[in-house]
Amino acid sequence: MNRIESIHVAPTSERHAEPGRFQSALRGAASGLARGVAATVELAAPYVPGGTVLSAAVRGAVAGADGTGAAAGSTPGSSAPDDVLGATRQLQEEARTYNLQYLQLQENMQRESREFTALSNVMKVKHDSAKSAIQNIH
Repeated sequence: MNRIESIHVAPTSERHAEPGRFQSALRGAASGLARGVAATVELAAPYVPGGTVLSAAVRGAVAGADGTGAAAGSTPGSSAPDDVLGATRQLQEEARTYNLQYLQLQENMQRESREFTALSNVMKVKHDSAKSAIQNIH
């Protein structure tokens, strides 16, 4: 059996390929879609609770994905997915806060309704009693 004296392993080098037309077309279509979604969210922002924050998050994610700038409120070294995740968590927290406020409002309205109904019933009984007493006099 022949012995192999030495093995020489050549270092690998990165292969850089030029982007093809299809890749460029897909990137352009995705970028256009993202900008369209961002524009739609901006239009709906005034009508949605927390819409302005959502709009800023989407705008920042689109800007980060396009490479046109850093996302709003991003820190150096953070990536666009981290910004979107943080914005999503912030939106979820805001939604929880709004839901809690809405629940408290509902409870307050129900309490006031019960108080109004009870007071109304007492006043009706008092009125009917007075009316009955007056009718008994004549």
